[in-house]
Amino acid sequence: QDVSGFMVGAEAEHSGIIRAGAMFVEAMATATVPKLVLTINHASGAGYYAMAGQGFDPDFIFSLPTGRMGVMEGDSAAQAIFGTQIEKLKKEGKEPDGQTKAEMEKVRETYDRELDAKHAAARGLLDAIITPENLRDALILVLQTSLNTNKPHIGAFVLPSNLEN
Repeated sequence: QDVSGFMVGAEAEHSGIIRAGAMFVEAMATATVPKLVLTINHASGAGYYAMAGQGFDPDFIFSLPTGRMGVMEGDSAAQAIFGTQIEKLKKEGKEPDGQTKAEMEKVRETYDRELDAKHAAARGLLDAIITPENLRDALILVLQTSLNTNKPHIGAFVLPSNLEN
């Protein structure tokens, strides 16, 4: 995965993004092939979930050490929380005070810290963080495992320690 989500706004809605997104999610939900997730950079918002994210109970979820996954980036979260307040201040010709700026920075830092692959792995949201040099072997192993099972879900699976970060 390297997906920042679906486009939002009136233009995206008029172009059919909601219908297209729903069709994509339905296809992913009803797919009978193994679902393997590898986050290489960034995965957030509805795009993360639509691309066989956590909610689809994929067979394997891996990330490179560079992976970042979550609802949204820190800047987006700060904008979502404080945007209306900031706009109101701008209309009044004012700037946010020190406390508001500090609260915004705290939100940014919290979201950015929690996007890290290590944070997700520590909470069981990833099966493993795989280094690039071990990626090929890890993918071969999980593809072979997926091909040799007839169950809808593989269940508990432990990667050999030499394949994990």
